[in-house]
Amino acid sequence: MMLGVTAEQIAGWDAELTTLTGSLGYLFNRPEPRVVFAQFIEGLLAELPKKNGWTLSERAGHVPADRMQRLLNGSVWDADRLRDAVRAYVITHLGDQDASLVIDDTQAQKKGTKSVGVAFQHCGLTGDVRNCQTMVMLTYATAAGHAFIDRRLYLPEEWTKDRRRYREAGVPDEIAFATKPELAITMLEHARAADVPFS
Repeated sequence: MMLGVTAEQIAGWDAELTTLTGSLGYLFNRPEPRVVFAQFIEGLLAELPKKNGWTLSERAGHVPADRMQRLLNGSVWDADRLRDAVRAYVITHLGDQDASLVIDDTQAQKKGTKSVGVAFQHCGLTGDVRNCQTMVMLTYATAAGHAFIDRRLYLPEEWTKDRRRYREAGVPDEIAFATKPELAITMLEHARAADVPFS
């Protein structure tokens, strides 16, 4: 629950989110995923106790949940173009020569073995070694706000050495093993190449 927030502010945020998701429609070649994409983003921002395909679908009014899954697993769209569009949006609204680029990793606990990059590895969330995925994140921080602008999925060596597993998971063959610091350096170089202002 948010205190001190007016109905006008909420309406303004909703209008801005609608404008933003609408401006990203060019990422999709069909109208159906454009609609589901907007619903997906709204669901991620919603106060749901648990966020997964089922709860996001239920919030969007989909029965069954396959439309959300199709967006993530079957629709044709370029995640890197989305990343670049989000970065441009962040820089437009928060861009500052005194900004800081912040690198951190985050983990998602997993039960199975099929999710890309899942392995027994250090999990910062729990402080021990467990089955999880690790993502190296780059965020943009200014006095006016803080937002994600890039990400790289960490693939442990056991993944990069198993090409059959790569193919089954849909990982492109050209992706090789890289340490978390190497992934971070790649993101910093990408931000510099895109003329992201920071100190």
